[in-house]
Amino acid sequence: MIFSSYLAGYAVSSLLLVPFTDRFNPYRILIIGVVLTACSGFLFPILAEGLWTACLLRFIYGVGHVCVYITGIRLASYRFARRGRATAVSIFVGSGYAGTTVSYVFMGTLLDRLEGWEPAFLMTTLPGLASIFIAAFLASGRGERTPQEKDSRGIAGWLSLAPLRDRRMILVIMAYALHTAELFVARLWLPLLLGAALMMGGLEPDNAASRAATLAGLMFMTGIFAVLLGGWTSDRIGRIRSALWIFAVSGTCSFLAGWLVGLPFTYLVALGFLYGFFTAADSAIYSTTVTELAPRNLVGSAQALQSFIGFVVGTGAPVLAGSILDHSDVQSAWILVFSFNGVLAAAGIACLLMLQRVSAMRVTT
Repeated sequence: MIFSSYLAGYAVSSLLLVPFTDRFNPYRILIIGVVLTACSGFLFPILAEGLWTACLLRFIYGVGHVCVYITGIRLASYRFARRGRATAVSIFVGSGYAGTTVSYVFMGTLLDRLEGWEPAFLMTTLPGLASIFIAAFLASGRGERTPQEKDSRGIAGWLSLAPLRDRRMILVIMAYALHTAELFVARLWLPLLLGAALMMGGLEPDNAASRAATLAGLMFMTGIFAVLLGGWTSDRIGRIRSALWIFAVSGTCSFLAGWLVGLPFTYLVALGFLYGFFTAADSAIYSTTVTELAPRNLVGSAQALQSFIGFVVGTGAPVLAGSILDHSDVQSAWILVFSFNGVLAAAGIACLLMLQRVSAMRVTT
């Protein structure tokens, strides 16, 4: 619930805040998001003393993150509209993955050296405070509006559902939602799967937790390069074809992961690195495609709908996976959890195949 509170904040605020990038200076929205994420992250280990305070602070973090992430994608997409758009967006998204995955490794190391999770968590938030000054520097002198904003006649900065009139947009958003669900189930439950496997191998819970966090961080760190490769590939062989191959590999990893508990731990580690790579590789592809399909004056609304639908699905998936774990016997629990993630990938493939057919029909027409 604490993890999904962040996703809920992201989803809800995307409907309220992201559409304003169609009317107002996106750099201002970017800096608001940076302040919210940095401050709520810093305050979490200080103020979170129970479930509800923890959920509230993570909800605020999600509100801030959507302002940083989606606005940044829009700015990168506009800046490189003529050439290498997906590559540029993937560099931005990959930078976000870098921060996330390095924090896993950093946290695992700190847990071995500090007493309790609070000081370790606090240490991981300190670099975020520096981002406030970086964002302020970027925003200074950026008072001009983007061409999308200048063309936003009749748009009051509120959410428009007009992008959903395009069936291709609906299918892209559905594929993105399933990607998000698969990614967050993996991001939440893979470290715990590793920890469970280490405990079955004889490690104490504390040692297993710190080692699993470090390993998971290294596995997810491959996503930094995967996002770049995925965006670069989609610029060359096409968005749909690239996303199809990525979903196929990540889904296969999901179906296999749960079966490896109890086998030599090196098998799970090898799969984990492959898993971390391919669950992230298509992240920039969907975001880029949404900016390409949306009308120029409704890019913010299209991104808001993408974020909201994607993160609503992403919010529920980790909780549902946890309930599967709670209500399964010990032998089959991890197999069922990660098979559920494989089903999400299979559904994503189905959406992409329909998108391929709809796009081909549109070209023919």
